[in-house]
Amino acid sequence: MIPALQRPEAPAEKTRTMSLPIRKLSLPDFDHLMFDVYRTANMYLACHVTSDDPDEGKHWPNPCLDIGWEFYYSDDCPENGWRSVANKALVPMQHLSLHPATCALHYGAAAFEGTKAFISAKKRVVLFRPEMNARRLQKSAARVLMPKVPIEMFLEGVTETVRANREAIPPYREENWAWQTRNPQCLYVRPLLMGHGPQLGVRPAKDHLFLIYASPVRSYYPVEGMSVLITRGFHRAAPGGTGNTKTASNYVSGLLPTQLARRGYDWVEGKPVQVSDKPFNDVLYLDAVHNQYIEEFSGATFLAVSTEGKLITPQSDTILPGVTRDSVMILAQALGISVEQRPLHVDEVMDEKRIAEVFCAGNAAVVTPIVSIYYGGKTRKFQLEKLHTT
Repeated sequence: MIPALQRPEAPAEKTRTMSLPIRKLSLPDFDHLMFDVYRTANMYLACHVTSDDPDEGKHWPNPCLDIGWEFYYSDDCPENGWRSVANKALVPMQHLSLHPATCALHYGAAAFEGTKAFISAKKRVVLFRPEMNARRLQKSAARVLMPKVPIEMFLEGVTETVRANREAIPPYREENWAWQTRNPQCLYVRPLLMGHGPQLGVRPAKDHLFLIYASPVRSYYPVEGMSVLITRGFHRAAPGGTGNTKTASNYVSGLLPTQLARRGYDWVEGKPVQVSDKPFNDVLYLDAVHNQYIEEFSGATFLAVSTEGKLITPQSDTILPGVTRDSVMILAQALGISVEQRPLHVDEVMDEKRIAEVFCAGNAAVVTPIVSIYYGGKTRKFQLEKLHTT
């Protein structure tokens, strides 16, 4: 983690806001947070506009290059869209005004990230490895031909957004560690890059919007453990696709299988079939080629601990390189635990003689144990060990 609020204040002349004042809002009840959007006071906005000069950028797109960024508009913005002003912009949280032909709405020209801000035990505001999110957003942008957001700009935007919404960060409950583990909370920070210019036709957007907003949240999954369904009827990603990037298109296809699973259904031979009287928390996907190797969840990565004490995580070009997953592997190695990244067959996971415990990891999921897995008519349950402080 790195401090989010220790950086010196930027000079006043480099900060631009709209005429609306930066405002504070009434805060939600931190004791009853959900993983949802709670309105916070301020957001960060920036806009990149490609010149209309036909000779300008004729070699575009070149996703390997950083594109110059301009920033959000003032109130006297011309009617035809964004006016470039070389200043950053913290603005009050607000709705966006988009043309009906906005590229992101029709063709999925969008990529996003998720990171978090916490109050530490030392009462400092800290961020969790945001530089990794910045690099991953650049990779996602390159894959769908959007200009890369400079890492410095990404980090500055995240820091300024957290600073501007400081009061919305849930407090650290030092006096009640048990409550802290049952109801982990934080300020969720969502950077979003999208093609916002109007166009009719499948091609890279001319204009792009980069914004960052935040919301206080609790953990995404139940901390006492997840019940998951391994499906053979749906796949999250295929080789050569966008499975290893955090593009918006990767997530909408997971809505149907997830909603079916939460009602106890799987997709079998082209139709929904009830396989359980109880709901599953999420769906774990297999690879699209062999339909036998573990991939990941829609929004989290999968890890397992073998009966020999090794940490195993799937290796595939269609899996998103998770920040939390990487952190778990680093910590495991620091503790002397052997770490293996390799193809992980579903039969190995279901074999209690080979795999002792399983869990998922992700920015929203944090680290959540899995208590049961259903696959092919069989349910395997996992015994959770006692939770200890570290």
